Parts: sequence; structure tokens; C-alpha cells
Amino acid sequence: MNKWVLIVALVMATPVTARDLGVPADKGWKHAETGLILMPQLAGLSRTTLTDATETEHDVAAQYDVPDKSVFATIYLFHPAIPDVALWFDRSQTALETRDIFRHAAPASADPIAFSATNSGTATSLRQVYATPDGAYRSTALAVVPVGEWIVSIRMSAKALTADQLDARLQQAIKAVRWPPSTTIATIAAAPVKTCATQLTFTKAKQAKPNGADLLMSLMASTMAAKAKTEEKSAPPVPHPSWCRDGSASTEYGVYRSSASTGGYIMALYDAGRVVSVYPSLMGQVDKSGTYAVSLEDVEGTTSVFPSFTALPSPKQVWDLVGSGKRSGTMKGKQMTIDPKAL
Repeated sequence: MNKWVLIVALVMATPVTARDLGVPADKGWKHAETGLILMPQLAGLSRTTLTDATETEHDVAAQYDVPDKSVFATIYLFHPAIPDVALWFDRSQTALETRDIFRHAAPASADPIAFSATNSGTATSLRQVYATPDGAYRSTALAVVPVGEWIVSIRMSAKALTADQLDARLQQAIKAVRWPPSTTIATIAAAPVKTCATQLTFTKAKQAKPNGADLLMSLMASTMAAKAKTEEKSAPPVPHPSWCRDGSASTEYGVYRSSASTGGYIMALYDAGRVVSVYPSLMGQVDKSGTYAVSLEDVEGTTSVFPSFTALPSPKQVWDLVGSGKRSGTMKGKQMTIDPKAL
């Protein structure tokens, strides 16, 4: 997750560092928005650090260790742009498997295991354990748990424990977390992301000329989406979209398509909740120009809009554009900021 600091710095054009939450080592910490509590001790491990990559506790990390560092766990709590367990498990799994230290890790089971982190009875969470006999650690593990619209990702590694022993230790740690009363998105059972049956194809796409109307409609779309999400809480439940992965994933991003929409894709950046959406622009549909809008939503709800493309851009084009930091405008709540050059 630390690699995300680089892309945040590029997009925001400001240094990004995680701040220490300053909780005494012998005291528990309660997350204000979800009610989740992390105690000083967790399954025999002691909390050594507690940091937040935002100013609002929207991207928190807690480190736990045993004294000799032979076993350690890191718990991440973040508010993703898309609250989907399978999607963020897929991203975390890719991040783990592409690290040099775990590159030859062998999964202990053919597929990730769906389980219930609480007594809800529904297997809304996913976990996977690996044997890593050739590395510095004998085993490593990952678990992803939904907490309302938040995600908890737990990583654990051990120098001497077998994969089975680490799995038991991981489950002890999960039970030791003091989960809030409601910890699921409805009662949706978790299932791993699959590869899309058909792959997207990309033609030559160029950046479109600045269009003020296109930019304003893209920015307003984020506000409308946030309003719709709020209204959904009091409306009858709607079918939860499933996601498939388009092509192979990398540490930097994975490309996903939703069963609920067509004509574009999203890029989940790294593994901590930030998402880039690439879809036909609203103005492009009105004036039949066929342009595609590119927007980035972070964990604090800020939407950054980038220049549009004349056709469906490739993920590499989008990655380079977002990395350039050349935003046309931003929207957070009712506060809008626009680059005059984009009008």
C-alpha cells in the first residue's frame, strides 16, 4: 500500500505521508465512523504502530508483531470507492503475489476461502494462505472483510509457522478484532473475481480538446452518484453487481468490468480503495462525439476529473494520464475546483 503514496503525490501535487494517530500502546483504538476497535494485543501479537494516510481516518494501518518479529500482522482499514470484497481481495492478492519476497508462494487451497468474520452466518469475507518455503518467511496469508461500506484487509506472515498453523493464527486474530454490530454489505456471500469471458479491445484514442460542458457534467455526475448512494440506503435493495477482471493484473492496477454496466471499465489502483472510472462521457452521449471520461475517486470521496479521450483509451494511457497529475477539475461534496485551461 505504501506505493500508493507515489500516485497520490503525483495526482495531488503535494507530499503525502502517513500520520501517527498517537494512541498509547496499551490502549485500544476505536474507529469513529465504523465502530471497529483494535486492542493493544491481538492473538499474541502487540500493536506497534497505528497510522492514517489521510486526515480523516479513511486509510488506517495498524502493525502487530511478536517480540522477536517471527510473526507479524498488518491491518488496513479504508473506505473504497467501490465497496466490493472480491475486487479488493483480488487487488490485495495481486499485491502479495507480485512481491519479490513472496513471488514463489504456493496457495494452500485452490481457491480463496469464503468465511464469516462474525456470527452473521453469511460467508461475506475471503482469505487465502500461502506456503513460502524458499523465502525469508515460511508462510504468509491474506484476509479481506467488509465493514459496511468499508474494507478491512489483514496481512500476516511467519518465519517458522506452516501454512496451516498460520491459517489458525490468522483466524484467531480475526476473532480478536472487535467488530461493530453490522459488518457486512447486506448479506452478500463472497466469491473470488473471475477473468472476464471476453476481453476489451482498444483502438487509437487521443485526448479530446477541452470542453467546459463535458467537464462540468463529469464533475456533477460524481455528486449525483453520491446522492443516489445515500438514497439507496432507504430504498429497496438492488442487485449487487459482480466484477470480472479484464486481462492480467499488475501491482499498479487491475482492470475490471461490472455486470451492471457496459461500454467502459474501472481501474483499481494498487490495493487501498482508489478507483479510476473510464466510461462514455455524458456530453459525448448528448452530442454523439463518442468521448470517454476519466475520473479518479479517492477514499475520502474526492473525485478528480481528467481530460477526456476521443475513443476508449487503453489502461496504459489512463495510467499515464492519472500519473501526470493533469486534473481538469475536482469535486468533493458541493465544493468544485476547475482548471481554467480545461474550459
